[in-house]
Amino acid sequence: MPPDPALAAVRRAVSPLDHRIEAVTGQDVATLWAYRDRGVLDEPHAHLVDRHRELAVARTSVTWLKLLTACPSGESPTDTALYERVDQLEEAADARDATARRVLAALEPVEPAAAAPVAEERSRSLPTARRHFSPSLAGSSSTSIC
Repeated sequence: MPPDPALAAVRRAVSPLDHRIEAVTGQDVATLWAYRDRGVLDEPHAHLVDRHRELAVARTSVTWLKLLTACPSGESPTDTALYERVDQLEEAADARDATARRVLAALEPVEPAAAAPVAEERSRSLPTARRHFSPSLAGSSSTSIC
């Protein structure tokens, strides 16, 4: 049975940083991961995707351990195992947070590069607009103010 197109259109966030990554790169996370698998990304973007994948794994570990710690049975062996899981949860949360910091660090060199074309386009459009300014449009026959 083919997948439901309505469900396929629903995107799932891998991390809270997805929106920043997508805004900077202009691509959704799934597409970036596919590009990384094909080896078509430049070094900064490949580094960013690699760190993002690490973050996804770390977040999954934290979620899984949260589920395990939420299901104690009250028996002594379970209580012992629960305390071990809580320690693992703390370690996993620390690893997740460290990985999120690495994603942000990998995002830093990509963000200015993404903003540069926009700023460059704005700076080019102003002189172009001035060059095409005609005094006749302003209702004057004097020389151009540019």
